[in-house]
Amino acid sequence: MLYFKEDAWILRRIFELSDCALLHMLNRLFRTEYAEGEYIQKEWNEQGVRVCLTIGCANRYEFQIRHLDGCLEICAEDRGCPFHYADAKERSVVQIREPKMIYFGKNTRKEFCTTLEFSGYERIILPIHTITLADCSVKHLEEAGLILFLPFLFYFFSEETEKAKGSEKKQESLKKFVLHDIVGTLQVSAQKGDLTIYDVQKLKQCCRHMIWSLLTQKNWMQDLELQELVLDALEPDMELLERTHQIELCRMRNKFTASGSH
Repeated sequence: MLYFKEDAWILRRIFELSDCALLHMLNRLFRTEYAEGEYIQKEWNEQGVRVCLTIGCANRYEFQIRHLDGCLEICAEDRGCPFHYADAKERSVVQIREPKMIYFGKNTRKEFCTTLEFSGYERIILPIHTITLADCSVKHLEEAGLILFLPFLFYFFSEETEKAKGSEKKQESLKKFVLHDIVGTLQVSAQKGDLTIYDVQKLKQCCRHMIWSLLTQKNWMQDLELQELVLDALEPDMELLERTHQIELCRMRNKFTASGSH
């Protein structure tokens, strides 16, 4: 099965989410403390399955995805500042430490470090996280700080439902996955502040795309009532977006009025 087209499409949508969502993910993964408002620059490789984020014109983080033995691997690496690597070419020794492995559900997370040691006894430790997704648990993904990668779980859901016997079980499984797991967890992430209201709606659109790409040709998905129920649950909430937009406009007007009165 070829994944590249879908992978590139999803990855671009993920990293087009708000800077707020991206900064929260970085803070969770790398234990950083970036504040909202930090400038983020994005660079893509030609295939579209690798992206490099530069924060504040200095710190770089690279994300790459690949498929291995039926699993999806996300490699998230702190690439440090550009001047570190310029000096490292002549002056440093690079060491790769043994990984520490964390299990969350059927998934694993390995933590490595690249250590740059300079002649002036300066030492810079750059963490590398290799996250292997092997199930479709939305809860585990959210707890690991990777809720932005939610649409990729449909690969595993599609494979797991093929093992279930009977159309009714497969249909009920999809309803629970979408209505409870996805929609419910996205609301939790928004309440935590990890996602904006707009991020939630965009991720729901990505999930709709994955259902359409991976499941609509399945025999058990030909029930029109099921299709309507599931796709409606992932339809962007336009009323919520409109209310949020009006609140933001009102806040901006009040701020402008207050500043003009001084």
